[in-house]
Amino acid sequence: MFQFSLQLSGWQFSLFHFNQQARTIALGLLLLVSSSMLVTAQGEESGIPLEEIALETDTSDGLDLSLPSAAQAEGQAEATASGDALPPLEPAATAPLLLQTTKIGIPSNQTGTSATVITRQQIQQMQPFSLTEVLAKVPGVDVVRNGYLGATSSIFMRGMNASHTLVLVDGVRMNDPISPDRTYSYLDQISPDAVERVEVLRGPQNSIFGSDAMGGVINIITRQGEPGKPTLYAKVTAGSQGTLQEDIGIGGQYSDKLKSFLHITRQDVRGISAASSRYGLNSFGTFYRNAERDGYHNTTITARTEYTPFKNLTLDLASLFTRSRFDLDSYGGYTGDDPNFTGTNRTLTVSGSSRLKLWGDRYEQVTRLAFTNVRRENFNEPDALDSSKSHDRYRGKLLNFDFQNNFRLHRTNTLTTGLNVQHEWGDSYYNSVSVFGPFNTAAQLRSATNTAFYVQDRIQLWDRWFTTLGYRYDRHNRFGGHHNFRADSIYTIKRTGTSIKGSIGTGFKAPTLSQLYGTFGANPNLLPETSVGWDLGLEQALLGNKIQMGATLFQNQVRNLIDFRPTGLFSTAYTNVAKARMQGLEAYITSQPFKCLQLRSSYTYTDTKDLGPSSTQGDALFRRPRNKASFNINYQPIKRLNINLDITHTGQRSDLDFFTFPARPVKLKAYTLINLAMELALSDQVSLYGRLVNFLDTPYETVKGYGNPRISAYGGLRWAL
Repeated sequence: MFQFSLQLSGWQFSLFHFNQQARTIALGLLLLVSSSMLVTAQGEESGIPLEEIALETDTSDGLDLSLPSAAQAEGQAEATASGDALPPLEPAATAPLLLQTTKIGIPSNQTGTSATVITRQQIQQMQPFSLTEVLAKVPGVDVVRNGYLGATSSIFMRGMNASHTLVLVDGVRMNDPISPDRTYSYLDQISPDAVERVEVLRGPQNSIFGSDAMGGVINIITRQGEPGKPTLYAKVTAGSQGTLQEDIGIGGQYSDKLKSFLHITRQDVRGISAASSRYGLNSFGTFYRNAERDGYHNTTITARTEYTPFKNLTLDLASLFTRSRFDLDSYGGYTGDDPNFTGTNRTLTVSGSSRLKLWGDRYEQVTRLAFTNVRRENFNEPDALDSSKSHDRYRGKLLNFDFQNNFRLHRTNTLTTGLNVQHEWGDSYYNSVSVFGPFNTAAQLRSATNTAFYVQDRIQLWDRWFTTLGYRYDRHNRFGGHHNFRADSIYTIKRTGTSIKGSIGTGFKAPTLSQLYGTFGANPNLLPETSVGWDLGLEQALLGNKIQMGATLFQNQVRNLIDFRPTGLFSTAYTNVAKARMQGLEAYITSQPFKCLQLRSSYTYTDTKDLGPSSTQGDALFRRPRNKASFNINYQPIKRLNINLDITHTGQRSDLDFFTFPARPVKLKAYTLINLAMELALSDQVSLYGRLVNFLDTPYETVKGYGNPRISAYGGLRWAL
């Protein structure tokens, strides 16, 4: 074991604290990048154009970090609007668009933040059923789900807790204010067909977004009206697990001042047993196996409208409505089946923003107001196995106001200041009747308010060195003030196509309403969680950006972790109990050796450790794989045919088996999933598509005791006008 540490303001950073396997991988990637730099430099010195340097080795690629240029995006939009079901592949050498998640639109190749962008074309090529599948391909991101479509999911970013990942839809916070950890657990509700792109920013982002962003931010940007005549499209998908999904979308740019888009999705799935059917129990001479299907039914509507009454003023209105009903099981594993356990979820978000530019764009004022309303209910009726019944209800609301000012002091300097106010409130209720009698408990309506001031300075030197400095002061009405800072920088050597980048920042997360005042284990004396995180990376472009590769080391340290722990013989409560360290390596390679062929691959090594004090001190954190890798090949041999092969390997993880008492630690086996998707355009308006999922028929679990589909097939028809 090798370690080098740095002491700073009471925090100890283990800059390198990896085992031999991780060090070997890291050194190999750095040597690969270094050798690529030498090849580039030698090619330039010899006068040979980089495009003519032959490569004798295979290349591969992860999700593209760049976006098409504005001109290319407009061209693709026009192709889609005209009914071309399969637009040409996005070339690898494209100018990056602006990252909306940064609030001031920083190009993705001019920020020290580790960022991944997944475009609409990449999503269409993979044909995923949910964004859960899309995010699982991103370096440093792990998604687990308690069953199949509709089940609650958890997003771990760089080994941090799921509660440390902030999820946005068009910039609106989706984290449920009344959920126990204030997470967003229903990614399946948003149809991938409604998404324009997904931006993933890894590392602490609290200087911009405040609480909930200690691990990173995921911004899901929905489709908007595109240049050209208004478009109308419909899509119908059917297949395994009794799946039927319909999508319809309409929108366009109706004038120079107005554009809009509306998308409606309906999903009906018979499903599989949430409690895995692999488990059986031989009890009193009978063999019981989880076999009851847990279905999922969902309707989602997304809408966006942008109006520009004057050249310097833009108004934007966005909304999202979801209504879902899903079947549940009592728990995972043996005898977990429950035929009468159901749940419902309704979510409504509405947001409006204005963008005003004055003095020749030297000053920009952005005002945003967003409202989120969430209502969840679970119903468990008596059945042959359990005569008890229960009903629980959770209602949460969040109002968010943001007033942002951008001052372009010089072409090399942009200063941003802002005021942010968040007010959340919610209540919950639980009622049950069993052989022990009735039981009722309720958490009355409670609220919390956080007011923050933030400042950010964006500095650009020599068109190759870009630095962003950020500071935010949050004032919580219960926990007082918290200071957070962040700095990121990237320096590009244009001669060799090499970029050196890094970031460091602090974060905090306030206890949730449920943890403070909820129906089970509430503790009004909780302290906020705090963290420090850093990363350092190297990126290399070759052959005019036809090959891109990079590697990033990262580490996070968290204090005052909140956990649900026993406080007595028959009592449990939320308490500040632990410290933890998460560190690792992210790497990717992307390549487009031919116009019709794209290769993407990524690898993530994550080492997590519970620093205690607790009974699990020294153990790895649950459900985080140490190794994860993905490989994607997209081939378009002719204009009307696209073939996509996707391979994902997830390594061994730790988890808890709750079928025993007390719950015992177990290891979940590593698994590899292979998916194949094809789409054939029959005409400029109609295309057929099909997908094989897990066609090696691999049994696997992301959560102990919960099921996942085996080999599955889906197909459908897409029509566009």
